Amino acid sequence: MTILEHALFQALSDGVLIMDRNRIIQEINPAATRMTGWKTGQKVPYCLFCQHREVVHGEERCLLMGKNAPSYFESEMPTLHGENIPVSFSTTYLPTEDETIEHTVLMLRDISQKKQEEEMRMAKLLARQTIEAQEAERKRLAQELHDGIGQSLYSISMALGLLRQTVPESDAQLFTIASSTLADTMKEVKQLSVALRPPALDILGLKAALVSLIRQVEQHFSLKITICYNLPSSLRIPSSIELHIYRIVQEALSNAAKHAKSPVVFISLCSLSDHSGFHIIIRDKGKGFDPIHVHRHSTGLGLKHLAERTELLEGSMHIDSAPGCGTVLRFVIPFASMEETGSEKN
Repeated sequence: MTILEHALFQALSDGVLIMDRNRIIQEINPAATRMTGWKTGQKVPYCLFCQHREVVHGEERCLLMGKNAPSYFESEMPTLHGENIPVSFSTTYLPTEDETIEHTVLMLRDISQKKQEEEMRMAKLLARQTIEAQEAERKRLAQELHDGIGQSLYSISMALGLLRQTVPESDAQLFTIASSTLADTMKEVKQLSVALRPPALDILGLKAALVSLIRQVEQHFSLKITICYNLPSSLRIPSSIELHIYRIVQEALSNAAKHAKSPVVFISLCSLSDHSGFHIIIRDKGKGFDPIHVHRHSTGLGLKHLAERTELLEGSMHIDSAPGCGTVLRFVIPFASMEETGSEKN
């Protein structure tokens, strides 16, 4: 090995070692030693896959040293640090003059970060698919309530009205009570259908759906809500993203109405100053809370759902609150990731 080759061998960020037929290390670079703890003269252990794979008599247990060895291979390798690390393997051989293989060059790359990134990607994909499945089921149930139960209740109402004309006046009070109960039930079914899947969102878009949501919340709670919607009219938000934003505002308003005991709520949707995305700010003047304590001890899912939806949009969520000081929720949603998420949906 020349001086230049030796310097390159020592400087490589990937682990490289040379081992003989008995898997004894003849040379090893610093990267491989840092990664595994191995040193010259030690025997290279088998990776976890090779340790447990079935081999026939006379077959080399090490997959990379046998016949038809793969050019690239991933497994977990035991180290002298007492742990198994995920690595990628590749090999080449140093033949002698008679072309027999005396030494094998084994190259190692730590893929722990790659594994973590893949696990995070799969977790995010699973979360997205779960939420999409939930929304699809909500839509189905909303449609069933409107077209099925809603229409059946309407038919009962019509039949009750016709039947009322055939009974004596002495029984009128019974029909009045029944009609009132039926009207209340029809109203509850309609409200439930809207809560499951707001029709305004599919028909009129995000702004109209948020205005409709605010009216519903104000009708049910002693709450005054002000909204400032200042997103560009040219901005085309994919329907799947609009639904996430709607659910974020819906959950935040529900928390403010049920837990904050705030008389007013202010909502703002505006573009960021650098035009890289937009922010959603939801501010109340309620009793506030300790975010750290709630994160550690609360069994509620409200803030968790807000965080999950924000993460799916590649955005960020910040909570500014303290007991007696109200609460401010800030969400930043980037335009670029919004387009990517929308294209995935398509």
